[in-house]
Amino acid sequence: MKFDKVLLIAQFTALSSAGLIKRDDQCSCTVEPLARKDCGYIGINESACVSNGCCWDPSNVDGAPWCFYTASGGKTTECKSSESYSCEVDESSRTDCGYYGINESECVSRGCCWAESSTSGIPWCFNSKKNVNPEPSPEPTPDPEPTPDPEPTPDPESKNCPADEKSRVDCGYIGVTKRQCEAAGCCWAESETDGIPWCFNEVGKDIHIEKEGITVRFQKPYGWSTVNLWAWDDEDNNVYGEVWPGKTISDIGDGWYSYTFPSDVSSVNVLFNDGNNQTKDITNVKSSSCFKLVGDNVMKTDDCGLGPSGCSYTITDLKTSESGMTAVLDLEDRICEKYDIDIPKLDFQAKFETNDRLHIHIQPTDIEDYPHNVDVPEDAYPFEIEDGPNDDLQYSYELVDGETFKININRKDGTPVFESMSFIFERQYLEISKNVDSNSAIYGFGEVFGPYKRNSENTSHALWNADNADPVGQNLYGSHPFYIEIIDGKAYGFYLKNSHGMQFSIQDGLMTIQAIGGNFDMYFFMGPSMEDITKQYFQVIGAPALLPYWSLGWHQCRYGYRNIDEVREVVANYKKNNIPLDTMWIDIDYMENNKDFTYDAKNFPVSEMKKFVNELKSNHQYYINMIDPAIAKDDNYAPFSRGMEKGIFIKDKNGELFLGKVWPVNLNTAFPDWHHPNIVEYWTNEIKLFKDLAMTDGNWIDMNEAASFCNGACNSGSDDSKFKMGEFNPRNPPFAINNFGYKAPLKTKTLDMDVQYYGGLIDYDIHNMYGHMESIVSYEALLNIDPIKRPFLLSRSTFPGTGRYAAHWLGDNHSWWKDMYYSITGMLSFQLFGIPMVGSDTCGFQANADEELCARWMALGAFNPFGRNHNGLEWDNARIRSQEPYIWPKTAEASRRALAIRYKILPYMYTYLVRTHTHSEMILYSFAALWPNDATALGIDKQFLVGKGILITPVIEQGKTSVEGYFPEGIWYDWYDHSNVITGPTYKVLNAPIEHIPVHIRGGQIIPTQGPSLTVYENRNKPFELLVALDSEKKAHGILYLDDGISYNVDGKFNEIEYNVENGTLTAKGSYNYDEPQNLHEISILGVSSKPSTVTVNDADAQFEFSNNELIIKNLDISMNDDFVVSWN
Repeated sequence: MKFDKVLLIAQFTALSSAGLIKRDDQCSCTVEPLARKDCGYIGINESACVSNGCCWDPSNVDGAPWCFYTASGGKTTECKSSESYSCEVDESSRTDCGYYGINESECVSRGCCWAESSTSGIPWCFNSKKNVNPEPSPEPTPDPEPTPDPEPTPDPESKNCPADEKSRVDCGYIGVTKRQCEAAGCCWAESETDGIPWCFNEVGKDIHIEKEGITVRFQKPYGWSTVNLWAWDDEDNNVYGEVWPGKTISDIGDGWYSYTFPSDVSSVNVLFNDGNNQTKDITNVKSSSCFKLVGDNVMKTDDCGLGPSGCSYTITDLKTSESGMTAVLDLEDRICEKYDIDIPKLDFQAKFETNDRLHIHIQPTDIEDYPHNVDVPEDAYPFEIEDGPNDDLQYSYELVDGETFKININRKDGTPVFESMSFIFERQYLEISKNVDSNSAIYGFGEVFGPYKRNSENTSHALWNADNADPVGQNLYGSHPFYIEIIDGKAYGFYLKNSHGMQFSIQDGLMTIQAIGGNFDMYFFMGPSMEDITKQYFQVIGAPALLPYWSLGWHQCRYGYRNIDEVREVVANYKKNNIPLDTMWIDIDYMENNKDFTYDAKNFPVSEMKKFVNELKSNHQYYINMIDPAIAKDDNYAPFSRGMEKGIFIKDKNGELFLGKVWPVNLNTAFPDWHHPNIVEYWTNEIKLFKDLAMTDGNWIDMNEAASFCNGACNSGSDDSKFKMGEFNPRNPPFAINNFGYKAPLKTKTLDMDVQYYGGLIDYDIHNMYGHMESIVSYEALLNIDPIKRPFLLSRSTFPGTGRYAAHWLGDNHSWWKDMYYSITGMLSFQLFGIPMVGSDTCGFQANADEELCARWMALGAFNPFGRNHNGLEWDNARIRSQEPYIWPKTAEASRRALAIRYKILPYMYTYLVRTHTHSEMILYSFAALWPNDATALGIDKQFLVGKGILITPVIEQGKTSVEGYFPEGIWYDWYDHSNVITGPTYKVLNAPIEHIPVHIRGGQIIPTQGPSLTVYENRNKPFELLVALDSEKKAHGILYLDDGISYNVDGKFNEIEYNVENGTLTAKGSYNYDEPQNLHEISILGVSSKPSTVTVNDADAQFEFSNNELIIKNLDISMNDDFVVSWN
């Protein structure tokens, strides 16, 4: 058996260091850290060190090299021993030297031999064999010169490389790569013989590659007298400019100043100044770069004379057509290797898919060699993306053969929207960056707890789905690599279709997106409005699901209901206190030992659950409970046994069942593989059997990031070897995203990164879509069970497109005031992400709410698209107090008032809910979406609009009885007092006692209403009213959509009515294919200048009242199934 020489050296070194091989002390690698003599260079890795015959031992002693000479000052290859050990051991004679799951690196590090075997039961990590009186090793015989494959044409560039290894003359330096070697014109061939260079000269040549130093250049700003450089390393050691302000660097002309660091500097932080003015810190400079000052921000640029950077690709083989272009991007002889091996050639394709949508796709040319850089799995988007007309492109994008590749996209009029500053494509590291104008406004790229408008100076967080309880500025449950940027009132959108972990940052005017795998599958949407962009985006990821009408009713839950009688009492208390309630939820409390698809026989017996469900149904109320994806590993537990029979659980890297730990008591858990061909059948069966026990009206899917209480597998030790250049490593990639805010290992509170899914997928590549795939499978399962009704799902983990199947709640927030504020920003962001049915745990999930906070939050929650009061079990080792809205008198009154408004505007809200599905609209609108040219509006995120016509200004600060609100351009009518009118743009302080939430109606809007009642069913059986708010031109517009509210296939059976007011006339025109039994009873028109002399309805005189510029037409009996006209003069 043939063994790798580097591996044998490493094994020999490790055995020696461990004292397992007798040898002279002078040849030992056991050297005190401060006595070590450096044998490498800054940045050398273990493999390069050992292959050069040096010792390797990491040390935390400052100044102690990790790569060093032996105790004698020589190399391991120079040492002799009277005893030798061999790794050439027959498979049948191997004795185990490792443990289950050990990898090659850990095996070698403990002094063992490593060789894989295809025979079952044979250890791959085994003990060496001692050779007694070994014969001297013969000189290696060079392999015969290989016979080259015949070439059609001789290669004129072929090198005259020496065939004899002993004739090689070194051409490189320790750590030089093959690409660096060949780029310098040298030969490259690996060797198993000690002392033989792998990078060597052609016959008769004498080249020696010098390790290049990092060059930094800076363009002197206007008014600066000179350019000084101050530089330091990551340990704050001075690298250049010993005394502030540093040293003046070389003036190379045209305003540029330059300095090149010594070759041993591999990373540096710099600051430029002239003694009086200075730039901000520029950190982690690892390659030659050019900088210039734009405003207060330092920008990277490539117009400084350095030429294309090592990371730059050249455009080759460019082909263009009316529908797009293709090209091959060639790195040529350049070397980037910022974090991983470069991918030298890339296939580029730009598709002009519609007039407003540009699709750019870039992947390795040899894609079969890069399985972790492929597209996201097709089953994540089981639909065709439709193209549209492209005869009037609203964007321009051009490439020129032979030039450096960039992504510079302009609007049709030439206005830039996206200009790439960096583009890097490595196997486990991708980067793209762009400058951000100080006047632009950026929204999206979440999920994250933070302001709605992203901080253009200091934003940084990971995208990696995690069970992370809503800390500010960290990765949370969902990943949405999509943002909208508004520049001078016009917006464009960007979507990176990639399921790998990412880091998103905006620092010093530079936006950077860094991914740890996948490819660049990018969409650019030209808008120009925010709503235009969401429509264009939803065409790619799928429009939101058509959800049932009842889901807009109020919901109640908590983790910690002790038994079914306590749940019954909650339902009764809502009604007793005259507070609306449509849906009752139960957390995992109902389960037997926290196992899915079971009921606790003592506290939630099936017989009582059936009675409870029937009670709810008789009151036209609904019931939902939780299902976690993790299935308890218990051979006597049918869902587990059936899953094993179907083979649908995720496997570890060795093909064995992967086990984590979630809620089941004293049991590990298996995780369903949502990509498996048997998964829909399995999941449908389990849900149906469970529904047969007590019918639920929807499902709540939690813990689906996937979350686990173990870091990786619970049943095995660590196998997290360090990253080595050139080796794919899903457990320790070369670039660490800021997981959990501290660069936690990717497996933290989730699965191992190399667990296997059906079809060869691993979690490293598709982790961020685990919950998304569960939503798809669960949605299909619910339709299989009941193809008539619209499914309702609520998912914690999300990904682009999840809204096509599920709603979302904002996770495990806290009963804190700041969390109430961030619930607004979260809801507004998810309108952009395509999951408009969203809300927070009202009054907070963790910690204890009080009367004031819960009163304010219930008032705000009444205007969440998904409105639910939900809290947790324990906080500070004590049971969290109940926070149902009837617990405190003032909270109860605030809830009654706010929910009365919610239920009154349900027809209006339902119209917007349906239009998210049919027209890709939103339910909530931010000020930025509606007033992009208003600089003040761009930053408003403590107010929002329900639809486009109802403004909510909540109190979200403790102890306040008033709140300042901003009113954009237009007329605003107070909901409670229509005579109280505000004309914007202006700020206004609003009176807001604890039971009150300010609500205003936007002029120009028509709001259809019903009720209010205590349930959606009762509400729908009340007559309709219209609230018409005239704008400054005495006009108004509105839409009403009506159907049965429950059918999955509407099949055209709906009414859609458009209302318009102009010149004192209200017209209703529509299509009517649904028989709405309730009639229009009353119309209120706000902003009428003077009392009219007559009012007619369909040309017949009508009775009316007029006061304070409000016209009220009562006692109407207008059908909602026909057009009508109302006029006043």
